[in-house]
Amino acid sequence: METAPIFYLIHEVGRAFRRQLEEQTRGHDLTLPQWRIITKLGREDGMSQVALASAIDTDPMTLSAILKRLSDRKLVRRAPDPQDGRAKIVTLTAEGLALYRMVESLGVELYKTAIAGMEPAATEALIEGLAQIRDNLAGGDAETKDEV
Repeated sequence: METAPIFYLIHEVGRAFRRQLEEQTRGHDLTLPQWRIITKLGREDGMSQVALASAIDTDPMTLSAILKRLSDRKLVRRAPDPQDGRAKIVTLTAEGLALYRMVESLGVELYKTAIAGMEPAATEALIEGLAQIRDNLAGGDAETKDEV
């Protein structure tokens, strides 16, 4: 059994999804990394910068620069962590939450477009198969990440 087509298709689907999402988020003056941050905070507000960087799979320095731009736009707020004075907790502002509600629907609609025509059983099998591949490649102890 040849496996290369699976990984080629995974790459192509990811690339096509990112390209479509970038086009849609551009209309809201957001880059894809900014959209990922807004979406993650919309689902789980009040995260440390370290946890947020890990959740969106970026390095802390890159995250800090992106958060600065979002903060300048008054979409996020960074405050000292009461438990650890060296850490910062990131939360959405009211404007950030309103933007989250708007752009979250873009992701949902794109997801619906992507799986259009698939039977629910096929969608579930695909999810299970991809999760198994992820776990196999991560050594079986992959951390569960949100669909960001």
